[in-house]
Amino acid sequence: MAMHVRLEQVGLAVLAAAAYYVTFTLNQYLDPWFLHGQGISLLFLPAGIKHVSILLAGRWGALGSFIGLLLMVPTFWPELSMEQAIPYAAISTVSTWAGIVLSMRLMGIRSDLGNLKLLQLPVIDLVTTLLHAALTNSFFVLAGLKEVTDWNINTLAMMVGDYLGSLCLMVILFLTLQWLPRKAVRTP
Repeated sequence: MAMHVRLEQVGLAVLAAAAYYVTFTLNQYLDPWFLHGQGISLLFLPAGIKHVSILLAGRWGALGSFIGLLLMVPTFWPELSMEQAIPYAAISTVSTWAGIVLSMRLMGIRSDLGNLKLLQLPVIDLVTTLLHAALTNSFFVLAGLKEVTDWNINTLAMMVGDYLGSLCLMVILFLTLQWLPRKAVRTP
């Protein structure tokens, strides 16, 4: 039983990493229109993958998102050393996880998501993107990767990009679920 649970958890992490990696790769095709600066896009779809992964799979979704981002860093920031990439990916992931946990506690959402309402998702995303953007851009400044004078605009741009990316992903997911065939319901 314990081995089955571990395999399931590892599977969730691998799925989250793959989804993050693939979505990030696809998102890079949007860079000519939405790239604000190094590491900041005004439409960032992987933020939605990270939010959903952590919301549904907890620490295993966070682990997968961390791995997915860490694998992507060399593709969009090749001059970033591994000593900078690891804390960047960790801060990005942990701040998202913390934002989700904080917003769920503030709204009284149970960990099994049984009382989650559709209209709470944008609030969760708002809290999460604010915390993520502020902490990630603070790291950029403290690590000497960005200028402190650009912190406000970069934080706002990252927050907008993460929020819009997450919102787009939620709309795509919602529409996909609407178009899937409904299960036949038998009436007795």
